[in-house]
Amino acid sequence: MSESLLKLLSKQRKQVIGLMSGTSGDGLDCALVDVSGHGLDIQIHGVRSRTFPYDSSEKAFIHSLFEPELDARTLCQASFRLGERFAQGVLDFCAELSLDVRELDLIGSHGQTVWHQPPSACRSGEVPSTLQIGEPAVIAARTQVVTIADFRVADVALGGEGAPLVPYCDYLLFRQPGRRRALQNIGGIANVSVLLDDADSVVAFDNGPGNMLIDALAPVASDGQLDFDRDGELSARGQVLPDVLSALLDDDYLRRKPPKSTGRERYGVTFAEALLRRYAHHEPADLLATAVAFTAHAIADSLRGFALDELIVSGGGAHNRTLMASLERLLSPVAVRKMDAQGIDVDNKEAVAFALLAVQSLHGQPTNLPSVTGARRKAVLGKISLPPL
Repeated sequence: MSESLLKLLSKQRKQVIGLMSGTSGDGLDCALVDVSGHGLDIQIHGVRSRTFPYDSSEKAFIHSLFEPELDARTLCQASFRLGERFAQGVLDFCAELSLDVRELDLIGSHGQTVWHQPPSACRSGEVPSTLQIGEPAVIAARTQVVTIADFRVADVALGGEGAPLVPYCDYLLFRQPGRRRALQNIGGIANVSVLLDDADSVVAFDNGPGNMLIDALAPVASDGQLDFDRDGELSARGQVLPDVLSALLDDDYLRRKPPKSTGRERYGVTFAEALLRRYAHHEPADLLATAVAFTAHAIADSLRGFALDELIVSGGGAHNRTLMASLERLLSPVAVRKMDAQGIDVDNKEAVAFALLAVQSLHGQPTNLPSVTGARRKAVLGKISLPPL
């Protein structure tokens, strides 16, 4: 083992940056986390976070990677290109914080998911697989910081869904004895963690399309002026279409019991285009309002029976007032709150989580939850890239 790695392992308190580029492809979330300890004794002493929005060309590039027929050369080039982009994000973030990058101890990068086909989504003869790109060796080389990435594959190799992975961190940070909390993230895909008495009892799964369908319909509903439903203002102008909502909720994924995970392959642009063709006689604003209602109903329906005391919402969907109001109405009397009230920025919880997962990986701590993913065993997640000597 290298001397630098041994020194890092012996360091009780670490400065760690977590990186997250989600299924929405709208920006790079960065979180600087002051961490001590590892395992169940891990503690956070401070978080500073920032989202670096992608410009239009970067968004178009990332969205082009979601096509299933990409050739190997394109995918390979893209992984290194994104590695450079993520590394630059770290350097820009450190500059904003007036932090010398040499003060960083570790980087945890989720990467950019371009394909996710877990066991539950495989047909006969297909092999479960997941691919997150953004070469971590490039990040380590450009920043000179130990980088850990590729967190999902070890779980998939053990028969798990490879997602969601954040529930372990939800349990570490938000468990409260005697109170049943659910942590709901609404990114491109919606995912939830229901915190029970111990980590092995946590229930978590992807519970709907999140913002993905909403984002796909927003440009149509705004005549190309908006690429997302800013603050829910656009969807608030439309009317929910009961027949369309009923058809959307008649969904075999939503009926499936956990463990389960999903992604752009199911609820992405193809799904939105099919919806627009089928219901072309309806106003786009009404279809958008119905898509927001679909996300809210999918989330609320998935939480029936858990006897929750509180739902804490993070992700871009937490800014959508139409969506949040619908959740509050559907889940009443359960308290529905935004993550900001818990001291972690609503947009950057997952970046914080991957910083913590990197620390746990460094110390050889298993961080998948077989009760959540369906994996046969616990596993240490992530692959380590060392900076050049």
